[in-house]
Amino acid sequence: MRCRPLVVLLVLGAACSMLPATAGASPNQLSIFHDEPVLRGFTDKDADQAMAEVKYLGADMVRTFVSWRDVAPRVNSRVMPAGFRPGDPDSPGYDWSNYDEFVNRAERNGLQIYFTISPPLPNWASDEPSVCPHAIAGRRKLGKSCFWKPNTRQFALFVQAVARRYAGRVSLYSLWNEPNLEHYLFPQLKTTRFGVVDVAAKRYRSLWLRGWRAIARHDPSMRNKVLFGETAAISSPVDTLRAALCLDPEGRPFRGRMRALQGCENPRRLPVGGFAHHPYGQFASGGVFKRSGSDDSLAMGYLGRLHDVIDGAARRGRIPPRREIYLSEFGFQSKPPDRFNGLSLGAQARSLNEADRLFYKDRRIRSVAQFELYDAPEPRDRDVFNTGLRFIDGGLKPAWKAYRIPLTVERIAPGVVEVWGQVRPAQGRVTALVKANRRRDGRPFRVRRVRTNRSGFFQIRVRRGDAEQLRYLLAWRAPSGELMRSRVARAGAFIRPLE
Repeated sequence: MRCRPLVVLLVLGAACSMLPATAGASPNQLSIFHDEPVLRGFTDKDADQAMAEVKYLGADMVRTFVSWRDVAPRVNSRVMPAGFRPGDPDSPGYDWSNYDEFVNRAERNGLQIYFTISPPLPNWASDEPSVCPHAIAGRRKLGKSCFWKPNTRQFALFVQAVARRYAGRVSLYSLWNEPNLEHYLFPQLKTTRFGVVDVAAKRYRSLWLRGWRAIARHDPSMRNKVLFGETAAISSPVDTLRAALCLDPEGRPFRGRMRALQGCENPRRLPVGGFAHHPYGQFASGGVFKRSGSDDSLAMGYLGRLHDVIDGAARRGRIPPRREIYLSEFGFQSKPPDRFNGLSLGAQARSLNEADRLFYKDRRIRSVAQFELYDAPEPRDRDVFNTGLRFIDGGLKPAWKAYRIPLTVERIAPGVVEVWGQVRPAQGRVTALVKANRRRDGRPFRVRRVRTNRSGFFQIRVRRGDAEQLRYLLAWRAPSGELMRSRVARAGAFIRPLE
């Protein structure tokens, strides 16, 4: 007889009442993991071991950029090689070996695959190849890369090649990355006597629609799983999304000359499968209570603005109704090792859990994400993200434990707290045992058993005079016999959107 795994919640001092884990929430969220260099084998870390660790931590899906420039031939040439067929994955010149290894590695570990088909592009795939490589806003050239005016027809052929090669093996697609940032799509804006035209949004719309058609034809089961946006939280994401959907900054259809300049003379409904977004706080630091000074930010506390964009576009007939949000890249920098920004190691762990709790409360959010397993190397001349769960030398941060077993405690009223958590690695519903203890070194006693939902989520309310002064811990006995524990959590403020 197979025994059901047991979860033990060591609520260090409590009497509890149960709440349904699904009330007012998004109870079946996916966990997406993204660490491009490590999981694709570009570092000194063992990529197979890292992929297995991602599964062990409880992730459901791994995301990777499928970079046009990584697989295409003669990427620095201004002319496409003679005889090369960009829509045929078997055309001589294509090299898919690294992506084949990534897909096989993910499948061996039971992880779903999320492809963001993305830049940089071969120089010959730009509408103006002579501009590549190019400077970004007057700054240094981005190596030998090109993000300048991608040819939308050539991009669609590349998407066709990807869809043909990996049909039936990909669970989510998105097309392009952070189109509202000049680092990925350039130029962004053009000033005319009729107003400022968001040329990046116009081009992105065409890139996405042509790419979607290629996927719908060559991987047809995924026609409703092609995500739109993949936006950064900064650099006017609201305006960019609206312009890409043929709406002005106020959410109204473009009028007059601007309608033609934005390519919206005959706007069509885009078959958007959902909206992908990266809700980082500024510099990937600052927790869920950190306010933004921008009225166009889509940082973690301001996702209500994205709801407004989606609902407004649906009302105008630009997209299907009731589209969900997929958070596909996210994390918090820690200091150390970051020299410029970042949270303390303990605050990074706490903020990861508080963000998970915030996102759980949003019915529309279909997935949460963690960017980086390992911190990135830190060059002396520039800042990089250090959002990893491990330091670059492999040492564990407190965030590693916090990601595996999230836990938060919120003050609801005097003497009342809400304990919420997730057993991320659990497969299906598990039983939780609530225990209580008055003191840090005291002996816990059993209060009651609870049940998680099928995604491992639970929440309970603790009512007693000292509930706000207690320390809380969640532990789970895995089927292997390993006892997994959360971070120790104390009661904090009620977590809600900032707007």
